[in-house]
Amino acid sequence: MLTDTGMILPNFTELRIYPSFTEIRQQYNAPKNFRMYFSQDVYANIVRGSLSIEGIPIESKQVVPHANNLENQTIFVRCNSNEEPQECRVIQADDLLLQNIKTKRYFRAQRHELEYVTMPEQKETEVSYVLKQQGKATLSYQIHGISWLPQYELSILSDDRQHTFQAFAEITNGTKQEYRIDRTELFSGDVHLQGEVEAKRRRDRSRSRSRSLSVASEEDREEFDCRGMTLTIDTLGELAGLYLYSIDQPFILLPKSTFGLPFINATIQIRKYVGLTLSFTSHTQIRKLQRKYRIESIDKFLPGGPLTIREQGHLVGVTTLPDMSVGDKHTFSCGQDSDVSLNRQVKLISRERHSAMYAVHLTFKNVKSTPVKFEYNEIIDNEDAQFKIILKGSDDQRAQIEVTANGIQIEHKNGTDDLHGMLAANGGEQIYEYEIRLNYPKKSNSSSKRRRE
Repeated sequence: MLTDTGMILPNFTELRIYPSFTEIRQQYNAPKNFRMYFSQDVYANIVRGSLSIEGIPIESKQVVPHANNLENQTIFVRCNSNEEPQECRVIQADDLLLQNIKTKRYFRAQRHELEYVTMPEQKETEVSYVLKQQGKATLSYQIHGISWLPQYELSILSDDRQHTFQAFAEITNGTKQEYRIDRTELFSGDVHLQGEVEAKRRRDRSRSRSRSLSVASEEDREEFDCRGMTLTIDTLGELAGLYLYSIDQPFILLPKSTFGLPFINATIQIRKYVGLTLSFTSHTQIRKLQRKYRIESIDKFLPGGPLTIREQGHLVGVTTLPDMSVGDKHTFSCGQDSDVSLNRQVKLISRERHSAMYAVHLTFKNVKSTPVKFEYNEIIDNEDAQFKIILKGSDDQRAQIEVTANGIQIEHKNGTDDLHGMLAANGGEQIYEYEIRLNYPKKSNSSSKRRRE
């Protein structure tokens, strides 16, 4: 960062990283005329209107774009590989209007045809403040391109109760800017900025190379190297529905890089089973059940992020956890289990003008060498029909079916000794029967007339 008297570096840099943007806060011993330059790549990622100075009153502010240093410079143009390059002078850098020094003629060239005598700087934007006085000031702005995301790994060792659960926080710098960070705060929750769509369009239009905003010598870089340090993430608690975490040790966030650290030490409860959810249909179906996992957060808020599941060291699925408060449960599928099947037979018993009766016969079968837990849901989602379910079969079979507000459910009851929702090994079967009566209310003449209109 430049001032009228030369280069100054921030005394302290803090990142406050939200799910979709980052607030950068840098403390300076600022002169009265405080001037800084942002490369085009960095400035295009800054949220419009977010640049501000805290600590000292501002008398004026000015933003001026600057072209690169090519104008009036000597370059060489090679149009064909078998020709000698032509010595030229740059007249206009934006559209590469050139003048051939030998012939004095003007022409335009392509960038891939240029050979430079000096290193060309990139376009940049100058932001200058006139402060009421010099002193300690904090420059803050919001930027896209720096984000963080939790990464979770679940390893099931032998059964539902033996597993390890690890969490990592990965900070990604998608910009071409290096940041020397003294303190970092990570925010998890739902935070939105107005104008994010417009900012994204500006980022997409930016294609220029970036020049570092903070310049440091190799000696300073070595002193600030965090590779030998052990960094930790502390939980700060909840604020206005957001959860805060902090990294109080300094580190370097390199351009186009991802920096990862162990995250929260959370306890979860995992349930593994096979399951299937079907909408009611009058047709017979033969289906395989899905491999399912249900995770419950026991003692920590879990910010949403990717989850990798392994069983006995082998990858079995990848999913994404939503934000989960303590006590929340999340269920996800990881593909079908070919060894557990459902044969669903449906028979029409009777049909009238405004009603129909169906008999449903379910046969679940497990050909594994081990027993499995299973769940089944059948949803009646016809809004125009009222339904009634009549359970059939033995008392034990009827006891295993739960009639819900939108259909039926069969599941294993945790903490009980019954065999509801359990399939024995080596061809074990469970059979369930019920009847479904659908009633279609008669439509009044007035409603039919309105629909025709």
